[in-house]
Amino acid sequence: MTGNSPPQTGNTGLRVTRTVTHPRKAIKHLVSKQVSGCLTVGDPQDPQVSWQVFLRAGQLTYATSITGKTERLQCLIRTIQPNLAKLEFSDSENEYPQLCRWWHGQGLPMSKLRQLLMRLSLEALVHVLALPETEIEFSKGSKIDPVLMETPLSEIPAPLWQMALQWQQWRKQLPSPFVCLYLPDQQQVRFRAGCHRNPVPVRSAHEPDQLIQATASIFRKQLSLYEISNLLKVSVPTLVAWMQPFLNEGILVTQLEPPPAVSSTPPTEADNPPPPSPSEVRPLIACIDDSKTIQKQVRGILLLSGYEVLGITEPAQALTALVRQKPAAILMDVNMPDIDGYELCSMLRQSRQLREIPIIMLTGRDGILDRIRAKTLGVNFYLTKPFHPEHLVESIGKVLQNNSVDV
Repeated sequence: MTGNSPPQTGNTGLRVTRTVTHPRKAIKHLVSKQVSGCLTVGDPQDPQVSWQVFLRAGQLTYATSITGKTERLQCLIRTIQPNLAKLEFSDSENEYPQLCRWWHGQGLPMSKLRQLLMRLSLEALVHVLALPETEIEFSKGSKIDPVLMETPLSEIPAPLWQMALQWQQWRKQLPSPFVCLYLPDQQQVRFRAGCHRNPVPVRSAHEPDQLIQATASIFRKQLSLYEISNLLKVSVPTLVAWMQPFLNEGILVTQLEPPPAVSSTPPTEADNPPPPSPSEVRPLIACIDDSKTIQKQVRGILLLSGYEVLGITEPAQALTALVRQKPAAILMDVNMPDIDGYELCSMLRQSRQLREIPIIMLTGRDGILDRIRAKTLGVNFYLTKPFHPEHLVESIGKVLQNNSVDV
């Protein structure tokens, strides 16, 4: 075991095994055997990055990174519990006890702590599943204490697999979320031009040029994806999806380690001022679909991408729920009982309270007549099933930025 393990009890006589295999195969094997312990997984593209997955009787109890704890946790926690996002975390010890102590001291509900631990664990698990064959260490008997959540892993949820597959593609350019990005001086003009074509995915009341200038200053600091995401106040997947054309054209370059000239001290908002007044609120996305499978899939993807989700399986009750919650965007199927998607869309566009909310048709229909009818009714984006997680996140980003209709 490394020195990064949390306080443990009953861990005498730990048995450590090492092998080289795919992390998903290792997890599947351990889950089938219902063993307890800690799986430590290294990143073959960056030897400084590694992850830990804690299991009890084959169920996930926590997952985390070993290094870069402050930058990762401040980025992820900000959207869940902003007051906690200012805490500093040490790479020399596991953050789990610190999170539990802080939560207990604040007298906050245990359900919220479990939600926080679950989201942190699932984000780490996505990156573990995205790794190729690599060096793996398993310490049987190693555990976290107290155990506050247990998640079955006998069947990895589809949204996690999809996000892991997406990260496998992104890893061709971005080895990990800890990779540092840099905007060279000679690429400043191209970066600004690119931002006008591909707007920064940040909601701000300020002028676009001000937002572009602030974003460029952040990229000149040679920060990691987590740090940039935290300063821009967008999720890491949203940031990475937006960056793709800049990476493809060589406008942004990557470095596994920051250059010596850059301080190793974690950046502060005073050192790296964020763009002007981006919203701290996680946008609420409504999903109207009578399929529980689709609801579960969409919820998993959007929660990992920095959104809150309002699931509606009864279209007849949609108007009441939408007026009460007022989501930022609406995902809607066409084939539904009682009221189909076209009829519901027409009703929304006639509602004084809901007519301005962007609508994304999420349907298995791919005919030209369906697309024409959707456009006539005021649908902002048309996405067919089965859909790719990245395409779903991108479509939401586009309609929230008031981009042109794409049906």
